[in-house]
Amino acid sequence: MVKENIKEYSVSEISNSIKNTLEDSFGYVRVRGEISGLQQPTSGHIYFNLKDENAVIRGIIWKSNVSRIGFRPEDGLEVVCSGKLTTGYSERYPGRSDYSIHVDTLKPAGEGALMALLEERKKKFKLEGLFDEQHKKNIPFLPETIGIITSPTGAVIKDILHRLEERFPCEVLLWPVPVQGDDASALITNAVKGFNEMKESQNLRPPDVIIIARGGGSIEDLWAFNEEDIVRSVFASKIPIISAVGHETDTTLIDFVSDLRAPTPTAAAELCTPVREELRNDLQDYQKKLSNLIRSYLDERKFILNMTSDKLPTSLKLSTSQLYKNFQGTSSRLNIRILNEQLSLRNGNLANLTKRLIKSKNIYFDVQKDKILSVNKLLESLSYKSIINRGYSVIKNSKEKVLKSEKDILSDKKLIIESKFGILKTNLSSEKNE
Repeated sequence: MVKENIKEYSVSEISNSIKNTLEDSFGYVRVRGEISGLQQPTSGHIYFNLKDENAVIRGIIWKSNVSRIGFRPEDGLEVVCSGKLTTGYSERYPGRSDYSIHVDTLKPAGEGALMALLEERKKKFKLEGLFDEQHKKNIPFLPETIGIITSPTGAVIKDILHRLEERFPCEVLLWPVPVQGDDASALITNAVKGFNEMKESQNLRPPDVIIIARGGGSIEDLWAFNEEDIVRSVFASKIPIISAVGHETDTTLIDFVSDLRAPTPTAAAELCTPVREELRNDLQDYQKKLSNLIRSYLDERKFILNMTSDKLPTSLKLSTSQLYKNFQGTSSRLNIRILNEQLSLRNGNLANLTKRLIKSKNIYFDVQKDKILSVNKLLESLSYKSIINRGYSVIKNSKEKVLKSEKDILSDKKLIIESKFGILKTNLSSEKNE
């Protein structure tokens, strides 16, 4: 039996009601399923179906989010989508009643898919040279400040701090981040960049080395450390980075790009610091060796000095006697008459050279003077002044530019006439073109 008294709705009202109910009840969701019917037209958006054994949901990745996916989705791949569940194809068609998920993030689901994606990214970064040994930076031997990027809770940070306190106490800067989840990759990347951009201040200085650490887990738990943004930020870091992610058997892409890989977070603390007691013992050994060397050196110098002092009187007498003989031989060869004759000869030569120099100078100046007079006469003959002296005049505008055409007459109409008998200034009353 048809009920006639129920409320009547328009199609738009029903559609909007369904849309609001759906978004209020679910809103932002994570959905797991298998990709089918994948399409990527020239618009840059990606369209696909997300299905399981009983149902299908339409999925859309807008062009602005495609670059954030980090891998190439394929038909048959099981994935986990995160996004907004709504009705309508897009905001431009809100009245459509079919529902879909507008995807913000997309990750492979299952260990097999993740391992395949991991190998694909590993090959890509290796071809780019991000893993090359030539890019590795040395870990400082005695760091003053160590930066640690990890979760502020849990055993990892406690183990690192305890090990540092035992070996080599130094300043530690903790940058707290989540070490798994959708936002872990972005926050760890920001931490690496933040340490590199840190400026030294009165109470704080940038770290000399950075440790990125977390405990062990499944490949899904450690997946944030395989994301492209983290790998590239570690490669671009100017501060040396030690990766300490998981246990010794766990391997992530950050291990290949970091400057040093530690099998555990505790080992990372050991790799970047020496042992204080060992340093103290080494220093004591060096002090003993230095003292022995100094003592041996001084004893040797003292022995040589004594040997030299014994020989000094005899050597001094022989040296003085030889110098005296040399002096006598040189003085006997000196003769004042010969010196005077040589000095007189040199004075005569100097006087002759002086006369020749003065004569040459006068001849040179006369030649240059004649050249200057000749050039000056030529310059006067070519000057417009010689034309004025023959009775002609030169007309210029107010900027003293010679009038060669009508265009040279300025708007002020002022003229300057230069003639033999003087300079005249006048104004042009009219122009007539012939």
